Amino acid sequence: MKRIEKARRSYITRNVELSDASRIIDRKPEQGDIVLARLDRIRQHTRLENIYGRREFIFPGDEMILAAGNRYATSQFHAELPASLGQCHLVAAGGIAATVLQRSRQVKAATEITLLGVLANAENQPLNLMQYRTLKRAAVSAEHAIPMLLVLGSDMNSGKTSLACAAINSFTSVGYKVAAAKLTGTGAGPDYWKMRDSGAYRVMDFLDAGIPSTPGMSSVELTEMLVDFKADAIKSGADMLIVEVADGVMQSDNQALLSSSRFVSQFNGALVASDSAVAAVMAAQAVIHAGVPVLGIGGVFTRSPLSMEEVSSNTGLPVLTLEQFDSEHVREYLLSALIGETSHAATCTG
Repeated sequence: MKRIEKARRSYITRNVELSDASRIIDRKPEQGDIVLARLDRIRQHTRLENIYGRREFIFPGDEMILAAGNRYATSQFHAELPASLGQCHLVAAGGIAATVLQRSRQVKAATEITLLGVLANAENQPLNLMQYRTLKRAAVSAEHAIPMLLVLGSDMNSGKTSLACAAINSFTSVGYKVAAAKLTGTGAGPDYWKMRDSGAYRVMDFLDAGIPSTPGMSSVELTEMLVDFKADAIKSGADMLIVEVADGVMQSDNQALLSSSRFVSQFNGALVASDSAVAAVMAAQAVIHAGVPVLGIGGVFTRSPLSMEEVSSNTGLPVLTLEQFDSEHVREYLLSALIGETSHAATCTG
């Protein structure tokens, strides 16, 4: 226990009750297993995010409490669950231990670690994130309606979270209780904390469902998680739910989601983020083809007025900068599309 208490604890273990751990066992890590690792060589990741959101500098020889999982990140690493204890990699600052298959040339090689063992309880049962799931399973009644806005993009780092948070902040500024959820991705805190800081009434992510990272999950599994998020938002008294999906529309898991009628039917509309004009048009077309109305397009490409003009003229859709979400005109347009003019007017008048 002293060894576990001294180890650096990662963000991804924020829901874990470490007092349950009484030993370290030798076994092949499974998805979501809580592992003890030693830092061998610092490369890409020089810091580890703790459960409070601060990224702590790490040093060779440090022992860390991480979770075994996968990662799919076009601008960083494609990594899979470690096949055994021993050498592998720290592939996310949030605390994912995995074996790298590929990496983007824009990042360094992954920080090298050694998995020393899996944390277990007094009965020798391994500790796994699923045991600390805080998100309750939805009853059938969770299919009840609540306005839901989907935020997804052309690729990683296209501006999805900034777009979602601009919407959250805009809607909360006029009195709406907005719940926010990160449905897919790799366990890390920045998006979670930013949603909270933007004013979200309630914030959830896949860690609350006991999942360290979502690559490889089926559209059925992800849609079930979405319904759980929705039920939680309804139960907590939220007026609407904004859901961010990680990565881009070309990612295979996202393509499966957009092909799922049950998934797309949950949403009243979507905001699409992109890092370029061409990608913005293609991503918007993919979402519209899936059956979700695109209410606006934004993201990194809006730094260029010319790119904004190109997207606007080729789609006929509203192109929105982050600053425009503070506009009463834009806010009224989005809220009317999500909630309906009559309901929105009733909410505004109490």
